[in-house]
Amino acid sequence: MNKEEWFLWQDEEHSAAENMAIDEALMELAMDLPGPLLRLYEWQEEAVSFGYTQKFDRVPQGIKDLVRRPTGGGIVYHKHHFTYTVILPPNHWIVKDTKPVESYAWLNRCVQNALKVFSLDSSLAEQEIPRSVDRAGMVCFVTPTRYDLLLEDKKIAGSAQRRTKLGMLHQGSIECEGYDFLNAKSLREALPKGFEKVIPCNFIAYSPMTLIEGRVIELQEEKYNNKVWNQKR
Repeated sequence: MNKEEWFLWQDEEHSAAENMAIDEALMELAMDLPGPLLRLYEWQEEAVSFGYTQKFDRVPQGIKDLVRRPTGGGIVYHKHHFTYTVILPPNHWIVKDTKPVESYAWLNRCVQNALKVFSLDSSLAEQEIPRSVDRAGMVCFVTPTRYDLLLEDKKIAGSAQRRTKLGMLHQGSIECEGYDFLNAKSLREALPKGFEKVIPCNFIAYSPMTLIEGRVIELQEEKYNNKVWNQKR
Protein backbone atom coordinates (compact mmCIF):
# COMPACT_ATOMS: atom_id res chain seq x y z
CA MET A 1 0.00 0.00 0.00
CA ASN A 2 1.31 3.44 -0.92
CA LYS A 3 1.70 5.77 2.02
CA GLU A 4 -0.12 9.08 2.03
CA GLU A 5 1.75 12.34 2.41
CA TRP A 6 0.53 14.20 5.50
CA PHE A 7 1.78 17.43 7.05
CA LEU A 8 2.70 17.93 10.71
CA TRP A 9 2.39 21.29 12.43
CA GLN A 10 4.14 21.29 15.79
CA ASP A 11 2.37 24.45 16.91
CA GLU A 12 2.98 26.37 20.13
CA GLU A 13 0.85 27.76 22.95
CA HIS A 14 -2.00 30.14 22.17
CA SER A 15 -4.96 31.68 23.96
CA ALA A 16 -8.23 29.76 23.85
CA ALA A 17 -9.67 32.22 21.32
CA GLU A 18 -6.66 32.00 19.03
CA ASN A 19 -6.59 28.19 19.18
CA MET A 20 -10.21 27.98 18.02
CA ALA A 21 -9.70 30.67 15.37
CA ILE A 22 -6.70 28.79 14.00
CA ASP A 23 -8.70 25.58 13.72
CA GLU A 24 -11.63 27.20 11.93
CA ALA A 25 -9.30 29.07 9.56
CA LEU A 26 -7.55 25.79 8.74
CA MET A 27 -10.89 24.13 7.97
CA GLU A 28 -11.94 27.02 5.71
CA LEU A 29 -8.63 26.84 3.83
CA ALA A 30 -8.25 23.04 3.82
CA MET A 31 -8.15 22.92 0.02
CA ASP A 32 -5.31 25.46 -0.03
CA LEU A 33 -3.12 23.35 2.26
CA PRO A 34 -0.59 21.01 0.64
CA GLY A 35 -2.41 17.97 2.07
CA PRO A 36 -3.95 16.47 5.23
CA LEU A 37 -2.70 18.28 8.34
CA LEU A 38 -2.10 17.18 11.93
CA ARG A 39 -1.76 20.12 14.29
CA LEU A 40 -0.36 19.59 17.81
CA TYR A 41 -0.77 22.51 20.18
CA GLU A 42 -1.09 23.79 23.75
CA TRP A 43 -2.88 26.48 25.77
CA GLN A 44 -1.28 29.60 27.26
CA GLU A 45 -3.28 29.26 30.47
CA GLU A 46 -5.96 27.12 32.06
CA ALA A 47 -9.02 27.27 29.82
CA VAL A 48 -12.45 25.78 29.26
CA SER A 49 -13.87 25.11 25.81
CA PHE A 50 -17.46 24.05 25.24
CA GLY A 51 -19.41 22.63 22.32
CA TYR A 52 -20.88 24.77 19.58
CA THR A 53 -24.49 24.01 20.58
CA GLN A 54 -24.05 24.04 24.36
CA LYS A 55 -25.70 26.55 26.70
CA PHE A 56 -23.32 29.18 28.06
CA ASP A 57 -25.14 29.33 31.40
CA ARG A 58 -24.28 25.65 31.93
CA VAL A 59 -20.54 26.28 31.55
CA PRO A 60 -18.57 26.59 34.83
CA GLN A 61 -17.60 30.19 35.49
CA GLY A 62 -14.55 31.56 37.28
CA ILE A 63 -12.04 30.62 34.58
CA LYS A 64 -10.78 33.56 32.55
CA ASP A 65 -10.31 31.75 29.24
CA LEU A 66 -13.74 30.46 28.14
CA VAL A 67 -14.41 29.77 24.48
CA ARG A 68 -17.11 28.17 22.35
CA ARG A 69 -15.66 25.61 19.94
CA PRO A 70 -16.51 25.43 16.22
CA THR A 71 -17.23 21.71 16.81
CA GLY A 72 -19.78 19.95 19.00
CA GLY A 73 -19.19 17.80 22.06
CA GLY A 74 -19.10 18.66 25.74
CA ILE A 75 -17.29 20.91 28.17
CA VAL A 76 -13.51 20.36 28.25
CA TYR A 77 -11.16 21.64 30.97
CA HIS A 78 -7.82 22.36 29.30
CA LYS A 79 -5.51 21.98 32.27
CA HIS A 80 -4.18 18.43 32.20
CA HIS A 81 -4.98 17.68 28.56
CA PHE A 82 -3.01 17.63 25.34
CA THR A 83 -4.84 18.71 22.22
CA TYR A 84 -4.58 18.00 18.52
CA THR A 85 -6.44 18.87 15.34
CA VAL A 86 -6.84 17.01 12.06
CA ILE A 87 -7.72 18.98 8.92
CA LEU A 88 -8.81 17.09 5.80
CA PRO A 89 -9.88 18.43 2.39
CA PRO A 90 -13.34 17.34 1.17
CA ASN A 91 -11.86 14.95 -1.40
CA HIS A 92 -9.87 12.92 1.14
CA TRP A 93 -11.16 9.36 1.45
CA ILE A 94 -11.87 9.71 5.19
CA VAL A 95 -14.28 12.53 4.35
CA LYS A 96 -15.53 11.33 0.97
CA ASP A 97 -15.89 7.59 1.55
CA THR A 98 -16.82 7.23 5.24
CA LYS A 99 -19.76 8.23 7.38
CA PRO A 100 -18.95 10.75 10.14
CA VAL A 101 -19.09 8.11 12.87
CA GLU A 102 -16.69 5.90 10.88
CA SER A 103 -14.22 8.75 10.54
CA TYR A 104 -14.19 9.06 14.35
CA ALA A 105 -13.21 5.41 14.53
CA TRP A 106 -10.37 5.85 12.02
CA LEU A 107 -8.89 8.91 13.70
CA ASN A 108 -9.35 7.69 17.27
CA ARG A 109 -7.57 4.45 16.33
CA CYS A 110 -4.59 6.65 15.46
CA VAL A 111 -4.62 8.03 19.00
CA GLN A 112 -5.17 4.52 20.37
CA ASN A 113 -2.00 3.36 18.60
CA ALA A 114 -0.08 6.36 19.90
CA LEU A 115 -1.02 5.44 23.47
CA LYS A 116 0.37 1.95 22.92
CA VAL A 117 3.81 3.57 22.86
CA PHE A 118 3.27 4.05 26.61
CA SER A 119 1.89 0.51 27.09
CA LEU A 120 -1.62 1.92 27.53
CA ASP A 121 -4.08 -0.55 26.05
CA SER A 122 -7.17 1.60 25.52
CA SER A 123 -10.39 0.49 23.85
CA LEU A 124 -12.94 2.21 21.61
CA ALA A 125 -16.22 2.92 23.39
CA GLU A 126 -19.11 1.01 21.82
CA GLN A 127 -22.12 2.89 23.21
CA GLU A 128 -23.66 6.19 22.17
CA ILE A 129 -24.44 8.85 24.79
CA PRO A 130 -27.62 7.81 26.66
CA ARG A 131 -30.68 9.89 25.83
CA SER A 132 -31.01 10.73 29.52
CA VAL A 133 -27.80 12.81 29.39
CA ASP A 134 -28.38 16.57 29.14
CA ARG A 135 -26.09 17.53 26.27
CA ALA A 136 -26.52 21.26 26.95
CA GLY A 137 -24.30 20.96 30.02
CA MET A 138 -22.47 17.69 29.30
CA VAL A 139 -18.85 17.42 30.48
CA CYS A 140 -16.75 15.72 27.82
CA PHE A 141 -14.50 13.51 29.95
CA VAL A 142 -17.34 12.44 32.24
CA THR A 143 -19.58 11.22 29.40
CA PRO A 144 -18.01 8.88 26.84
CA THR A 145 -19.64 8.51 23.45
CA ARG A 146 -19.11 5.96 20.69
CA TYR A 147 -15.48 5.58 19.59
CA ASP A 148 -14.04 7.67 22.42
CA LEU A 149 -11.02 5.96 23.98
CA LEU A 150 -11.48 4.22 27.32
CA LEU A 151 -8.84 2.99 29.74
CA GLU A 152 -10.18 0.80 32.55
CA ASP A 153 -13.67 2.13 31.79
CA LYS A 154 -12.51 5.75 32.16
CA LYS A 155 -12.41 8.11 29.19
CA ILE A 156 -8.85 9.02 28.28
CA ALA A 157 -9.38 10.65 24.86
CA GLY A 158 -12.30 12.27 23.08
CA SER A 159 -12.97 14.30 19.97
CA ALA A 160 -15.51 16.35 18.04
CA GLN A 161 -15.93 17.14 14.36
CA ARG A 162 -17.31 19.63 11.93
CA ARG A 163 -17.72 19.04 8.21
CA THR A 164 -18.42 21.66 5.56
CA LYS A 165 -18.06 21.78 1.77
CA LEU A 166 -14.60 23.28 2.37
CA GLY A 167 -13.21 20.47 4.51
CA MET A 168 -13.32 18.59 7.79
CA LEU A 169 -12.17 19.76 11.22
CA HIS A 170 -11.52 17.09 13.86
CA GLN A 171 -10.56 18.38 17.33
CA GLY A 172 -9.24 15.92 19.91
CA SER A 173 -8.11 15.99 23.53
CA ILE A 174 -6.10 13.47 25.57
CA GLU A 175 -6.27 13.24 29.36
CA CYS A 176 -2.80 13.37 30.92
CA GLU A 177 -3.68 13.68 34.62
CA GLY A 178 -2.63 10.60 36.55
CA TYR A 179 -0.05 9.56 33.95
CA ASP A 180 3.30 11.24 34.57
CA PHE A 181 4.64 9.97 31.25
CA LEU A 182 1.84 11.62 29.25
CA ASN A 183 2.79 15.22 28.56
CA ALA A 184 3.21 17.62 25.69
CA LYS A 185 6.73 16.44 24.86
CA SER A 186 5.95 12.72 24.85
CA LEU A 187 2.66 13.07 22.96
CA ARG A 188 4.18 15.34 20.32
CA GLU A 189 6.47 12.40 19.52
CA ALA A 190 3.92 9.60 19.88
CA LEU A 191 0.86 10.96 18.06
CA PRO A 192 2.42 11.13 14.58
CA LYS A 193 3.60 7.53 15.03
CA GLY A 194 0.04 6.46 15.79
CA PHE A 195 -1.24 8.08 12.61
CA GLU A 196 1.56 6.56 10.53
CA LYS A 197 0.54 3.06 11.66
CA VAL A 198 -3.20 3.40 11.03
CA ILE A 199 -3.60 5.56 7.90
CA PRO A 200 -0.68 4.76 6.87
CA CYS A 201 1.17 7.96 6.05
CA ASN A 202 4.44 9.85 6.19
CA PHE A 203 4.68 13.26 7.83
CA ILE A 204 6.39 16.37 6.51
CA ALA A 205 7.05 19.27 8.90
CA TYR A 206 4.96 22.28 7.96
CA SER A 207 3.53 25.54 9.31
CA PRO A 208 0.53 27.18 7.59
CA MET A 209 0.55 30.33 9.75
CA THR A 210 1.42 32.72 6.92
CA LEU A 211 -1.53 31.32 4.93
CA ILE A 212 -4.10 31.66 7.73
CA GLU A 213 -2.90 34.51 9.96
CA GLY A 214 -5.20 37.17 8.46
CA ARG A 215 -8.26 34.96 8.79
CA VAL A 216 -7.25 34.00 12.35
CA ILE A 217 -7.32 37.65 13.38
CA GLU A 218 -10.76 38.12 11.77
CA LEU A 219 -12.23 35.03 13.44
CA GLN A 220 -11.01 36.12 16.86
CA GLU A 221 -12.72 39.47 16.42
CA GLU A 222 -15.91 38.03 14.91
CA LYS A 223 -16.30 35.02 17.21
CA TYR A 224 -13.83 33.63 19.66
CA ASN A 225 -12.81 36.84 21.45
CA ASN A 226 -16.36 38.17 21.12
CA LYS A 227 -18.36 37.92 24.34
CA VAL A 228 -21.68 38.18 22.49
CA TRP A 229 -20.81 35.26 20.18
CA ASN A 230 -19.45 33.05 22.97
CA GLN A 231 -22.59 33.63 25.04
CA LYS A 232 -25.08 33.49 22.19
CA ARG A 233 -26.89 30.39 23.51
